[in-house]
Amino acid sequence: MHKHTDWKWTSLALAAVITALGIYPAGPLNPAGIPEALTAEASQEVSISPIPADTAAPKASISPNQVPVTHAPAASEYDNKVVANVTDVLNLRAEPSLEGKIIGKCYRGAGGTILEKKDGWTKIRSGKLEGWLNNDYLVFGQDIRPLAKELGLFTARVTTQTLNVREEPTTESAIIGLAAGDDYYPVLEEKDGWAKIQLASDTSGYVSTDYTKISVSPGKAISIEAELAALKETEKQQTKKKAEEAPKYVINVSSDEIYLLASCVMMEAGGYSYDGQLAVASTIVNRVKSGRWGSSVTDVIYAQGQFPGATSGLLDKYLTKGPSSSALKATKAALSGTNNIGDYLFFNSTKNADYESYASYTVVDGNCFYKK
Repeated sequence: MHKHTDWKWTSLALAAVITALGIYPAGPLNPAGIPEALTAEASQEVSISPIPADTAAPKASISPNQVPVTHAPAASEYDNKVVANVTDVLNLRAEPSLEGKIIGKCYRGAGGTILEKKDGWTKIRSGKLEGWLNNDYLVFGQDIRPLAKELGLFTARVTTQTLNVREEPTTESAIIGLAAGDDYYPVLEEKDGWAKIQLASDTSGYVSTDYTKISVSPGKAISIEAELAALKETEKQQTKKKAEEAPKYVINVSSDEIYLLASCVMMEAGGYSYDGQLAVASTIVNRVKSGRWGSSVTDVIYAQGQFPGATSGLLDKYLTKGPSSSALKATKAALSGTNNIGDYLFFNSTKNADYESYASYTVVDGNCFYKK
């Protein structure tokens, strides 16, 4: 009887050990009976019988003279972390003082591991930086969780070789990709044993939380040097983008000269059609390209004896009033290379034109454009 009892207790204890070692599959199975976490070696279909629900390990008893052991609460992943909760940016300082040198910055949601606390300041390690943050703008411990949820600071690390990423949180849903083992993915939401992760910039899907470790990952502090370098690179890219987006004109021209040219077009052809305005603008562009009256729009318009209105004060009235949208459009078209009068450099009103003296000419609205 004694031997039989020992055997029974040993078997039950062994069953408990087997269960504790995780020999039986955990987590959801897909419709084929394959666990959501697959390795290259275990890609074939498997079928393992679960432990009967009514099997129980022997219960230990406590005699009256034994005192139950009281365990401390389990450590939380938030215990040694801190996160900045600011609307803009929080300075990371070399010393725990407002006079301390600024060595970096923490934006909202950035933080790190707590190293030390002193007089209302907390020293942290964040990325490659160590420094002090003012406690008035920090959240600690479990208070981090709601902020982390709001800012999307949770990441999922895949704990198996590969993990199915599904369209919906169920093993019956289509597989849209695979998450690589030990890689980290942003967690968008958690739901009933599933986590929605950002697999790529344009792809998100669900993975079983049985095969992931979800933790909070505060953003990293950025050094002053890195921030200045980033700002310079941003300015460089913006300048490059502006240059690429800027109109490609056939002559060098400033924004003020575009306005001047459009005003001169208004003075000479404001009452004419768009084609008439384009013809005048094209003539002025031709003159700048020729260099005979100077090398700029300003030189050409104010050249002696060429545009009487420019020196009489008439052009000033159009400059004050401003060009019409049609004149401005015609001006920019001419500057961009659109030309409806060829290489003519001269024009006169049709009322004053001396057609017989021209080598060739063309008439557009009320002006005659010609070669001498």
